[in-house]
Amino acid sequence: MHLTRRRFLELGAAATAAGALAACRRDKPARPALAALTEAEYAATAALCERILPRDEDPGATDLGVADYIDQALAGDQARWRDGFRAGLRALDGEARRRGGKPYGELATAAQDNLIDDWIDGTAAQSEFMHMTMNLTFEGAFGDPSHGGNRDGRGWQLIGFAPCEPRHHDHAGKVSDG
Repeated sequence: MHLTRRRFLELGAAATAAGALAACRRDKPARPALAALTEAEYAATAALCERILPRDEDPGATDLGVADYIDQALAGDQARWRDGFRAGLRALDGEARRRGGKPYGELATAAQDNLIDDWIDGTAAQSEFMHMTMNLTFEGAFGDPSHGGNRDGRGWQLIGFAPCEPRHHDHAGKVSDG
């Protein structure tokens, strides 16, 4: 079954937004120091995420800080994926160099898209890498901004999600706003 980018976006956004609880930050942080990726790996990640969720009339992965989120996640909560992700990036860059003589991030967008399409339907390792990257991309685009992605809450704005203020429970177990 072939999912369109828009349908995958809808499914991923709905799942991520459903679990979001904190209000979005309004400050735009500078890119943090790399925690899990090298500069070359970060460049490939940023390019790959931008092709998965490209900028059009709405913000894309770069605008939303997705590569920053992925780097931080691979150093923390998602560290179990780090080695596999980095190996996938090396293989993707190798395939890009074989096909186009350049690293993935320097290929034309059409060539980048062709590689993604081929890898989604490629070997088990290629498909697994692409699905891992898609998951991380949507986490970074639509998750709680406190985790390093969804810059300025713009991913939530994209899908019409407005986070609510934390709710408080009194000693009787009743819920109140504020």
